[in-house]
Amino acid sequence: MTRLRTFTSWLGLLGALGAVIWAARDRFITLTLPRESEPPTFREGSPASKDAHDLTAIAGIGPVFSERLKRAGVGTWSDLAKAEPEHIAEVTGASRVRATGWIAEAANRVEA
Repeated sequence: MTRLRTFTSWLGLLGALGAVIWAARDRFITLTLPRESEPPTFREGSPASKDAHDLTAIAGIGPVFSERLKRAGVGTWSDLAKAEPEHIAEVTGASRVRATGWIAEAANRVEA
């Protein structure tokens, strides 16, 4: 019986020590995470975006939509600016509203 009592008292002591360490773990273990010196910067566009044949410079037109437009004969900003929204929406599979936005941006780029 005394062995059992000694064992449980040691077990209780170890449990209490573990609880103290657990409660103060932030003081014993500190993780220093690397911090960014400054926030990331985003470029306005690729260097090729100044080219009037680069349809991907228009917001929302990626490589897939650009390829679909080129296959339909719309290869430059001026071609896109002259196109009808219904035709562009049909060719690309995008919505009419999205196509209207692309046409408006292309028209702005052609004027500039």
